[in-house]
Amino acid sequence: MATTLAAERLEQQRWKLRPQWAQSKLHDGLVEREFLSPEQQRATEAHALRRVIAFAVAQVPHYQALFTRLGLTPESIRGVDDLPALPVLKRVDVQEHETALRARSLPKGHRLGRVTKTSGSTGQPVEVLHTAQSLGMFEVLKQRQMRWARFDPAGRIGLLRLPRALPKRPDGQPLREGETGRRDSWAAQVGPYFETGPLFALSMLSSLESQMDWLEEQRLDYLVGQAAELEHLALGLQDRSAPRSLKGVLSVAMSLTPEMQRRIERSFNAFVHENYGFNEVGIVATRCREGGRYHVNSEHCLVEIVDGDGQPCRAGERGHLVATALNNPAMPLIRYDSGDIAEAVEGPCPCGRSLPAFGALHGRYRRNVHLPAGTLEHWTTLRLALADLPEDLSRPLRQYQAHQSRDGRFELRLVTAGPMPAAFFERIEADWAAGCAPAPPPLTIRVVDEIPRPPGGKFRDFTSDFELAGEAAGRDRN
Repeated sequence: MATTLAAERLEQQRWKLRPQWAQSKLHDGLVEREFLSPEQQRATEAHALRRVIAFAVAQVPHYQALFTRLGLTPESIRGVDDLPALPVLKRVDVQEHETALRARSLPKGHRLGRVTKTSGSTGQPVEVLHTAQSLGMFEVLKQRQMRWARFDPAGRIGLLRLPRALPKRPDGQPLREGETGRRDSWAAQVGPYFETGPLFALSMLSSLESQMDWLEEQRLDYLVGQAAELEHLALGLQDRSAPRSLKGVLSVAMSLTPEMQRRIERSFNAFVHENYGFNEVGIVATRCREGGRYHVNSEHCLVEIVDGDGQPCRAGERGHLVATALNNPAMPLIRYDSGDIAEAVEGPCPCGRSLPAFGALHGRYRRNVHLPAGTLEHWTTLRLALADLPEDLSRPLRQYQAHQSRDGRFELRLVTAGPMPAAFFERIEADWAAGCAPAPPPLTIRVVDEIPRPPGGKFRDFTSDFELAGEAAGRDRN
């Protein structure tokens, strides 16, 4: 059912501002922005873009040289439709021109924040210097997402993340595995603005048993975590009942596949909400429940879905997702290549909001570009086979990961809480043969004690020797 401006205003009123912020109109402004006419949206975006372009050409050496080389002036870029006149900014460009991408000075009222760094999981880590305002938008936009999800700010929220993403212990050290952190408010998520219930934190490196115990003991209303970790919890809860207090789940920091979403929702009996973003820019978009589209936080950034030449894709086509940051004059990123593939959409969204949007995400381009033809289809076959298992076959399963070897063989690695029934192996092998016909690659299914995490800490449910070789080649070129 579509929402309305009146409904969102009413929902925002549930979020009571603290006395020192009582006069703030920041969050009310976000509500109003969600329902501007398409013409007003484009005009507002164009105004913000012209401001960024003018500043970048005046204060950032990289863009001064770029505009000179292309024979352009700031007036050449009047709106989003003019952006294809500029090249897409690649990660390697940011690495090679990091100093030249930093502004000589900041606009009045802005101050430096800190540097964010990508995890480097694709072999190309980059560092971006942010202003305090750019970093502060995380909390503002996170509250928008929670409002859309109808989270009650008086409730109890839990964070299941890597220690570096959680509130610290009183001595300033990261939480230990199995240790619960507690805060009296949701400030770590939505900033200092609102009166809220308590927040509880647990390292996702904690054992699955301790995670399930924690979920039950804390009587959480809402849970925030990475998709893979939420799925591991869902698998673990096959032998236990999910807490009846849980009303909503928020998946962050990695892709949520439809199969993951179904499994998590089935176990938790709660809808899984999702956002999209990356460290170089911040929270880029929030996915609406009604239309399944990712609505761009256009107060913070602009998004284009483009082809290999940097030109706009038509509705229904898949292309590279590139973003232009609007709140970071310290190091403006204009047409920055996220590395992700997304689907272009057009027309009004069933949710009723008018913020620009894009459709389904289809993985990381840099991660998949080196894979042999058919690899992703084979992996999808395995994913669907695992997702479609009846509970009596999947009950001992706790984690899984598929790996592709250089000889084209696949290995499905399982972490289990006990012996898997013979019918499990028969079912997976039959689905594999049928889904990969007429010539399925060899598949081995192996039970292991644990599945190691990569250096960044994010669990990967699919890895490939071809992907790793491509990353090494990328490092050699850089």
